[in-house]
Amino acid sequence: MDSFTQHNLMQLVTCNDGMKASLYMPTVRAGREVQQNAVRFKNLITSVKQKLNEQDVDTTRIDERVDESLNLEANDDWWQHQGDGLAMFLADDLMECYRLPADLPEMVVVGPRFQIIPLVRLLQGDGQFHVLAASQNQVRLFRCTHYEITELQPAELPSDLRSALNIDEYTSTLQHHTAGASRASGGTIFHGQGAADLDVQKNNEISQYFQVINRALSNYFDDERVPLVFAGVEYLFPIFRESCKYNGIYDQPVAGNPDDLSAKELHTAAWRLVEPMFLRDRESALTQFNKFVANENTTTKLSQIVSASQVGAIETLLLAEDEQLWGLPGNSGAAVDSQEEIKMEELLNYSAVQTLTTGGTVYTLPKSRMPQEQRLAATLRFLPE
Repeated sequence: MDSFTQHNLMQLVTCNDGMKASLYMPTVRAGREVQQNAVRFKNLITSVKQKLNEQDVDTTRIDERVDESLNLEANDDWWQHQGDGLAMFLADDLMECYRLPADLPEMVVVGPRFQIIPLVRLLQGDGQFHVLAASQNQVRLFRCTHYEITELQPAELPSDLRSALNIDEYTSTLQHHTAGASRASGGTIFHGQGAADLDVQKNNEISQYFQVINRALSNYFDDERVPLVFAGVEYLFPIFRESCKYNGIYDQPVAGNPDDLSAKELHTAAWRLVEPMFLRDRESALTQFNKFVANENTTTKLSQIVSASQVGAIETLLLAEDEQLWGLPGNSGAAVDSQEEIKMEELLNYSAVQTLTTGGTVYTLPKSRMPQEQRLAATLRFLPE
């Protein structure tokens, strides 16, 4: 997998190398269908060449980058190590390729700007968090993002309760008690160790267990304070919170026996909990727009948004996912249904690039959640003249 960050996005946004080509495609990670990755890639590169040939500008230098990119087609080992999607960007002096852990649409766009909206969607709300899956039988620690989960192996992290407390033999009952027995009948009785005492002893051992885990986490994380999601049976979570001094413990656990869950299942359950936290900024922007929807500093009109983006007037731009509008930005975004002319641009992408270039913020949303279910909406810093 290749790392893609906000810094990489801004490099694409600010690239000034003449004509540009953006290529997106879904990829297969494993199995017999992996061989289709290279075939699909070749077909999309052919489409890039055709679109470049239609341009009325000199494309000699970017053509060289396209030819260079074709070397990947025959690299079988490279195609065997893919993510869920591939993004490639070509310009006169640039060839960037990213194997990404997210489903991407199949798309080829050639024009004066890179098509960056799928990457905005990839980055928004993404952030790092950890999952600690702990039971008496097993301890696993994972580093996660929105799309990935990686198991970590801190040297001090115990593998289970027995190893943490140096217990040679551990059972859930801890003691044997024969009800109704007496010394006279030869029954076995352990005085002072009834059910309540066993519960106390068990909780004390679990508390010690979590203190050992706490020391391992403290040494491993040092000053890092990313969220930590606990996964375990429900009654363990309060004991863990009391025993662990890590400041980033998330206030909701993944409840249940984590031994029954794969890494992927743990990731899905944990992301469901932390997603609202990571998407807080986007939700705040949507709330802010809806609060001032009748204000002159908000708009859903395409022509106004295109014009405002050109002069740096957009504070926050909201875009509907999986939508496109083609038009001529120079005419304040007169829209058409498809790319009918060479000079047409995808106007949602154009507005996004202009907004990011001038320090604004861009978010994507499902169209059903967009203000008035429009394709785009903007909160303005000022009213363009």
